[in-house]
Amino acid sequence: MNRFLVLGLMVSSTALAAPVDLYRLYSGGASDHFYTTNMDEAFYAASHLGYVYEGVAGKCLSTQEPGTTPLYRLYQGGVGDHFYTTSWQERDMAVVRLGYGYEGIECYVFAGQSSGTCPLYRLWSGSDHFYTLSWGEALNSGYSYEGVAGYLYAPAFGACPG
Repeated sequence: MNRFLVLGLMVSSTALAAPVDLYRLYSGGASDHFYTTNMDEAFYAASHLGYVYEGVAGKCLSTQEPGTTPLYRLYQGGVGDHFYTTSWQERDMAVVRLGYGYEGIECYVFAGQSSGTCPLYRLWSGSDHFYTLSWGEALNSGYSYEGVAGYLYAPAFGACPG
């Protein structure tokens, strides 16, 4: 925590990294949802790999800050599934037992509900992981609910999607 003396007043500030967009893409041919904070990677997936850009899923942080945890990204080529988790144990089990390749930390998400954040719901179809901030979209997806993957800021810094 940084402290500044301003006109005789002690002011404390905790500066968070600027939130970054988490882009959401989907490939019907591969039946795979893909999320990335890298705009160039999103563009490449859309222009060369058959993914369709679906918008910004939410906003996460590019660096670890108090109250945040890494969102690990994995990929299983045999199934064609991108998988994201905040659990290093689950990450390691997916690599060892399910044949996923670890692709690194995508971004940092809040581990618990914080002011202005929304739950990122995690769902599974049997071959594809899907993540959304919208409870309505989760309910109507036809996927099985697996819990909350973490907490993100809403795409437009407003209320959580319904």
